[in-house]
Amino acid sequence: MDFEFISTVLANTLYNVKNKKIPTRKAFALTCEQTTCSNREIQREELYHLARAFISDFYKLKYLAEKFGKKNPSNRLLARLFLYLYFMDRGLSASPRLMKTIKRDYPYLEKETVEMENWAKLSYPEWFYEKLASLLSIEDAEKLLNALNKRVLWIRVNTLKVDLDKAIRKLEDESVEFEVCKDIPFLLKVLKYRKPIRSSTLFREGAIIPQDKASVLVVLALLPEPGMTIYDFAAAPGIKTSLIMQLTENKARVIALDSSRRRLDAMRNLLKLYGVNNSRVDLVLTDSRTVSLNRIADSALIDAPCSSSGAISRDPAIKIFLEKNDVVYRVKELQVSILHNALQHVDNAVYATCSLMPEEGEEVVLEVQKRGVEHGVVEPAINASKGYRKYDIWLKVRRTLPHVDESEGFFIARLER
Repeated sequence: MDFEFISTVLANTLYNVKNKKIPTRKAFALTCEQTTCSNREIQREELYHLARAFISDFYKLKYLAEKFGKKNPSNRLLARLFLYLYFMDRGLSASPRLMKTIKRDYPYLEKETVEMENWAKLSYPEWFYEKLASLLSIEDAEKLLNALNKRVLWIRVNTLKVDLDKAIRKLEDESVEFEVCKDIPFLLKVLKYRKPIRSSTLFREGAIIPQDKASVLVVLALLPEPGMTIYDFAAAPGIKTSLIMQLTENKARVIALDSSRRRLDAMRNLLKLYGVNNSRVDLVLTDSRTVSLNRIADSALIDAPCSSSGAISRDPAIKIFLEKNDVVYRVKELQVSILHNALQHVDNAVYATCSLMPEEGEEVVLEVQKRGVEHGVVEPAINASKGYRKYDIWLKVRRTLPHVDESEGFFIARLER
């Protein structure tokens, strides 16, 4: 295997993640525009999975490289170390050329045993590990982070486009192995597949939709019913809006608000693909922090922009974006503003973020309540874990914890006037 070719692709992907602040798949695609990403020995998809594992192991690799005397190691040095460890962990023999390069770059690698800190072993920013260990037990924090290093793939059967039983039979015909979620019958946990799910006819037709279990629970907590008018704040790209319409058989009315014209345009196309009745969904380009709406809706969904720390299993580049904790405090102010404004327009609301940090969950709800809103926190009717015990509202809010709920890490709170 041409390790120099592979290490170049890995190093360039890491460069694009770090310098352009873009997701792993997009960073890899950009790398592939600059150089070929497949040859006779390795296919592009296989190379992508190596790049994804490399990005996920960034903190572990950096820790080890510095222990072996490489201060501020280059992306190429980290990529070579990753490939060496990748082969060793699988009991495979690294090529003589790779071994020669490793002995040159890391002359003491085979002579020393490095005791790694737990945060490095799991490959997360140190502050992130310490924060979770202070909110949970160390044992639970490590279980959570281990689970977050592995993706559980969920797909939603879109009953606006296909009958549930028909979709299940079609997936079985395509050799997709899955389990039906015991609480949510239209949600399937994918166990094994022969071809990528995105190549499925059902996916291309909008009949199945990759959507994490936690994201589905957010919409279920809203309790949408036919005839309801629902505000969806920060709505794009529209996956949750489409689920609202699925659950109400296209009989709700949704006013979907977002500040990005590009994302709203993409949302319009997505809703059409998913069989959503566009005449019952109004897309509004506006700032959810300050918008003033004329009518009082039945309910509101506030899936606020966040650090996305709960979505690391979907994109390990998020670990790198979280190198410092300042991003959490920057988005907290935005979340408080959106939630406070949303509550002026509804009696009932669900606030959610794809974050494991209480600054973006429990603390946002408590801060908004301090501002004098008339809404109290009530337990949402969903099966998920409780909030963090440090906060008085922990029994009334919900969190999806990757090691417990087999999902991304979301915070979910229901507020009622």
